[in-house]
Order: sequence, then structure tokens, then C-alpha cells
Amino acid sequence: MIDTLASADTTVWLSILVKTLAYAATLVAAGSVLVSASLRELTEDGRGALRRMAVIGALAAAILSLLRVPVRASFLMGGSIDGAIDLMMLGIVTESPLGASVIVRLIGLALIPAIFLPMRGARWIALIGALVTCASFALRGHALGDPRLLLGALVTLHIAGLAFWLGAFAPLARASRREPAARAGALAHEFGTKAFWVVGALVIAGAITLALLGATKLDALATPYGQAFVIKLALFAGVLGLAALNKVRLTPELQAAAPGAAQRLRRSIVVEGALVLAILATTAALTTVTSPPAERANNAPSQPQTMQTASLVSRDFPWRY
Repeated sequence: MIDTLASADTTVWLSILVKTLAYAATLVAAGSVLVSASLRELTEDGRGALRRMAVIGALAAAILSLLRVPVRASFLMGGSIDGAIDLMMLGIVTESPLGASVIVRLIGLALIPAIFLPMRGARWIALIGALVTCASFALRGHALGDPRLLLGALVTLHIAGLAFWLGAFAPLARASRREPAARAGALAHEFGTKAFWVVGALVIAGAITLALLGATKLDALATPYGQAFVIKLALFAGVLGLAALNKVRLTPELQAAAPGAAQRLRRSIVVEGALVLAILATTAALTTVTSPPAERANNAPSQPQTMQTASLVSRDFPWRY
């Protein structure tokens, strides 16, 4: 994995960067809506801040998702700037799984600002937008393998769970800074209780997905995909460790108004957020420069020498941008 990245050119690194930022903005937008709909202990002031974050995140996610199209087109043209504005290449990318994913994501993101509308049912429109946004991840990548319906459902569940988790960071940090300790502690306690079930769903969905992709065998560790997944699991273990610390120690301290409890919780959230960003960056690299063992085995007999050549020959983008 490291050797593959070390030999990557500027276009590949730009693709990884744009993809990482697009992931983060999309998850924040969808997650803010999910958190707003799920946590009853949010104050009206905190809920208002969450609505603003959802809309800003949706706007950023839309721009970054659209930016992925010319970046991919440039990649297919060997990293040239001309490729980013070449109408034929832009058309090819738009008709690829990436194009379909971006279009569906834009539809979902466009529904999220409804969270501001003063009308009955507006919250449900925004919630549907958030779920459609999460489902857009199932229109490309390893979700296109067999069994497609199951893989798509697992990917959507995984993304929705991660979005809920990421979307809670800002309101928890804000509450610990602005709200009375008892109120902030109640919010942290509610999130911790619901996050327990989200973690369970993430672990089960991830385990089944790995098994379906053939990445649970020991020889998979010899592949860049398997090595990157080990890195992701290590980072996720760090996130789980901090989440456990927050639930078992920091949240009770905050509820008891212990001195310095709010500051310790915010520091933990900052570290947790950095680990999640590292997971997203690893995922972006993973899905840019390699593919699951099962897909590699299926593509091996006819796989061209370079990713650019492969795209021009097959036009199905097997490395899943």
C-alpha cells in the first residue's frame, strides 16, 4: 500500500485529497440531519447551529462532489489539465458509476436545506435527503459486486452510522462549552447510549462486507487492499477506545460537574475527529489505488498494465474512484 502511494503521481494524490474532503463534507451534512432528528436532549439553540452546519456541509459536499468529475477526467487523460475540460472524457465520467453516484448525491444534498423550511414535514424531507445522500455511496465501488443488493444495503447502513457519529462531534463540543454541565452531560449520555447500537451495526455491517469481498483471509494481508484495511481497523479501534472513555468516564464526570470535565471531553472529541478524518483519508486512498481481493481475482486475467489504460479499454473504472 505504501509502495503504491509512494509511486503515485500528482493527479492520484489530488484525487485522494478531493475524495477525502468530499467524504467529510458529505458525512457532516447528512450526519447533522440524522443527529438533529435523533437526539432529544439538544437545546433549540444547539439544534439551530446543527441546521446551519447541515446546510453549509451540503453546499461544500455538492461542490467537492462535482469537482471529482473533472479530476477523474484529468486522471483518465494521464493527469493533464486538458483532460479536466475535455467534453468526451467528462461525458465518459458522467456516465460511469461515479457520475451516477454524484447525481444521486446532489439530489440528496439538495433536499437537506429543507431542514430550515417553516413548514410541516420539512424535517422529514431533510431526513430523506440525508438517507439518499448516504445511499449514493452504494452506487459505485465494491457495492457494485455480488450480491449487489446486500452489499448496497450494507454500505448505506455503514455510511449512515458513520455520518451519525461524525455529525455528533460539533454539537457535543458546543454543548460542553456553552451549556450547563448537567445539560451537556445529558446530551453526551443520550449520544453514548444510541452510539452503542450504531457501533454494533457498524461492526456487523463491516464484518459481513469484508467476508463478501474476500478480505477476511490471511493471504489478503499481503495485498495493498488488505494492508490498508488493517490501518483502517487500527484507527477505528482508536475511535472505539475514545468512545468508551467518553461513555464510561468523561460523560459521568460531566454530569457530575467535575472540574475540567468539559475540557477533557472536548479534547477527546478533537482527537476522535482527527482519527475519523484519518479513516476517511485511508478509505480514499484504498478505493483509489487498489481494489478488494475478490475483484482483483476477477479482473486479473484481462487487467491492463496501468489504471489509465484500464479505464480506456474497459471504461468501467474497476479501481472505483
